[in-house]
Amino acid sequence: MATSSSFKFSSVDLEKLNELRSALLEGIRKCGEVVLSVNDEPLKKTILTLEQQSNQYANELNAQIQVLGGYEQMKLEEEKEKNIFRKNKNEKLNIEKQALTICRKIEHSVISLYRKMLQGELANEGLRKMMKYQMDGIMCTTLQLKLLSKFLHNQ
Repeated sequence: MATSSSFKFSSVDLEKLNELRSALLEGIRKCGEVVLSVNDEPLKKTILTLEQQSNQYANELNAQIQVLGGYEQMKLEEEKEKNIFRKNKNEKLNIEKQALTICRKIEHSVISLYRKMLQGELANEGLRKMMKYQMDGIMCTTLQLKLLSKFLHNQ
């Protein structure tokens, strides 16, 4: 039987979860900016898939953060994200480059954060499993986006 101490998280762990959640929200924002300018249907669908997937994963992390007691910090992060979104809403984009930029940004920030969390000591095995399938899903979708962008570039 698990003791209650096996579910205790440090403030550093909550900070890492919030950092991962923020990186996912940044990916969602970038996808939303790019998808409005995309005319190619397969590329648009792949970007929307990545956006929806990132949104689902951010919501799952929100729930975990709340359960672990990080609700107030999460509210502060959400307000900061809203302000960033408002500032960058009107940027003009080159679609091919932006699609690849999204992949690189997500791979660099989100995937590396997942890896760090998974390599660290996580007392909660359910959280570890959730983070593993989220990382695998993001990696799969970014690979699809890269391949599709490369295909479109070569046409």
